[in-house]
Amino acid sequence: MDGVPSTTGRPAGGAGPGRDLLVEVGEQPAEGAGPYCRVLAGDGELRVEAVSSLYLADELALDDEQESALGRLGFRRPEAVVWSEGETNFWADVPQREADRAAVMMVRALREVYAVVHPVWLDAEGLEPERVGVGTEPVEAVAPDAPVTPRSVEEVREAVDLAVADLYDAAPEWDEDGDLPLVTEHNVVWVSVNNNTPRVLLHCCLVGDVADTAGALEEVNRRNQTEFGLTFVLREGRISVTREVGVDVMTPQALRAEAERLLDQVDQWATELAERLTTKPQQRAARRERASRFGTAYAVMVELERAERESVDPATLARVFHHDTGLLLKAIRITEQRRREVRGKARRAREEGRARDELVARRRHDYLRGLTARMRAALRLVVDAPVRKVQLDQLALFDEDEAGTTR
Repeated sequence: MDGVPSTTGRPAGGAGPGRDLLVEVGEQPAEGAGPYCRVLAGDGELRVEAVSSLYLADELALDDEQESALGRLGFRRPEAVVWSEGETNFWADVPQREADRAAVMMVRALREVYAVVHPVWLDAEGLEPERVGVGTEPVEAVAPDAPVTPRSVEEVREAVDLAVADLYDAAPEWDEDGDLPLVTEHNVVWVSVNNNTPRVLLHCCLVGDVADTAGALEEVNRRNQTEFGLTFVLREGRISVTREVGVDVMTPQALRAEAERLLDQVDQWATELAERLTTKPQQRAARRERASRFGTAYAVMVELERAERESVDPATLARVFHHDTGLLLKAIRITEQRRREVRGKARRAREEGRARDELVARRRHDYLRGLTARMRAALRLVVDAPVRKVQLDQLALFDEDEAGTTR
């Protein structure tokens, strides 16, 4: 491609119709050029260039392996060492209808050959309205079904954040150990990132303090045979489930599906294992009694809401659940789980073009979100209620609740 020398040590844009687009490292070396790729649109073709050692700074010069890698990407070797005598950069001609291939060639060259590990270091001649700085949010969010190729632990965590963004109202936060907790009704599914390879581990402890080792091993083996892709293990008296996912090339949507699979089932697995492995009858009886109390309270709330939607205020909810913070917390978690499931239905309906089903699911989602807010307000009433002093029983004309006393 013909051109004239520029002040940066690179050949300037070529002649002919079209526009010269340059993607380069923002911070240039003191002498010579930094890594860059360039594309020029001509008559039905795109000329794609990747900088050669002729223009690169001495410390950035390409070795034989890097030059071979450019060849494998589809670039041809330079033809001359003087710009007026031929191509002095690696180059390729691509039909304009294959512009996506040209973009892939440039991105792979910058990442894999010139070792530009993150687009934050690049300048694309004003394609971005504002340059994205380190640690800031990107200008445009990545689509959940768009493939990503994380190259560092931080990029893996960003992909995980994108995958679980729709699972909760408030995005979960990574803890000080570098793990991400995803809370269910009774358990926590942890997301751990491998520091050496792009892999993610989803894991959850289902049962602790297992006394019946033989029975536990039988349960673990049975579930390993029936639950494809998951690993159940018994270690140090605890039964856990794990799912390892490679994320060298992945879509956040696929990782979200893996997380939802565990979030939807760990509580059921934990309950079943506890029932089968618990050896103390009194513990089973206490669990059944508490479950019965909760089931009755939740059924009462549903009946009241069915008679008049959104009619049960926080004070009534507190009384329905016996002013028991444990029962209210369980109700909040169950409602959150149902809201998460409805949001998934709305998302699938939107992707499949079922507008009416999406509208119904979104209305259900908004109702469950409001119900959760009222439950949290009821929990606050229970916690903030003044503690009543112990009094001796005495005769009264009215029932304590009807007399307006509070605990």
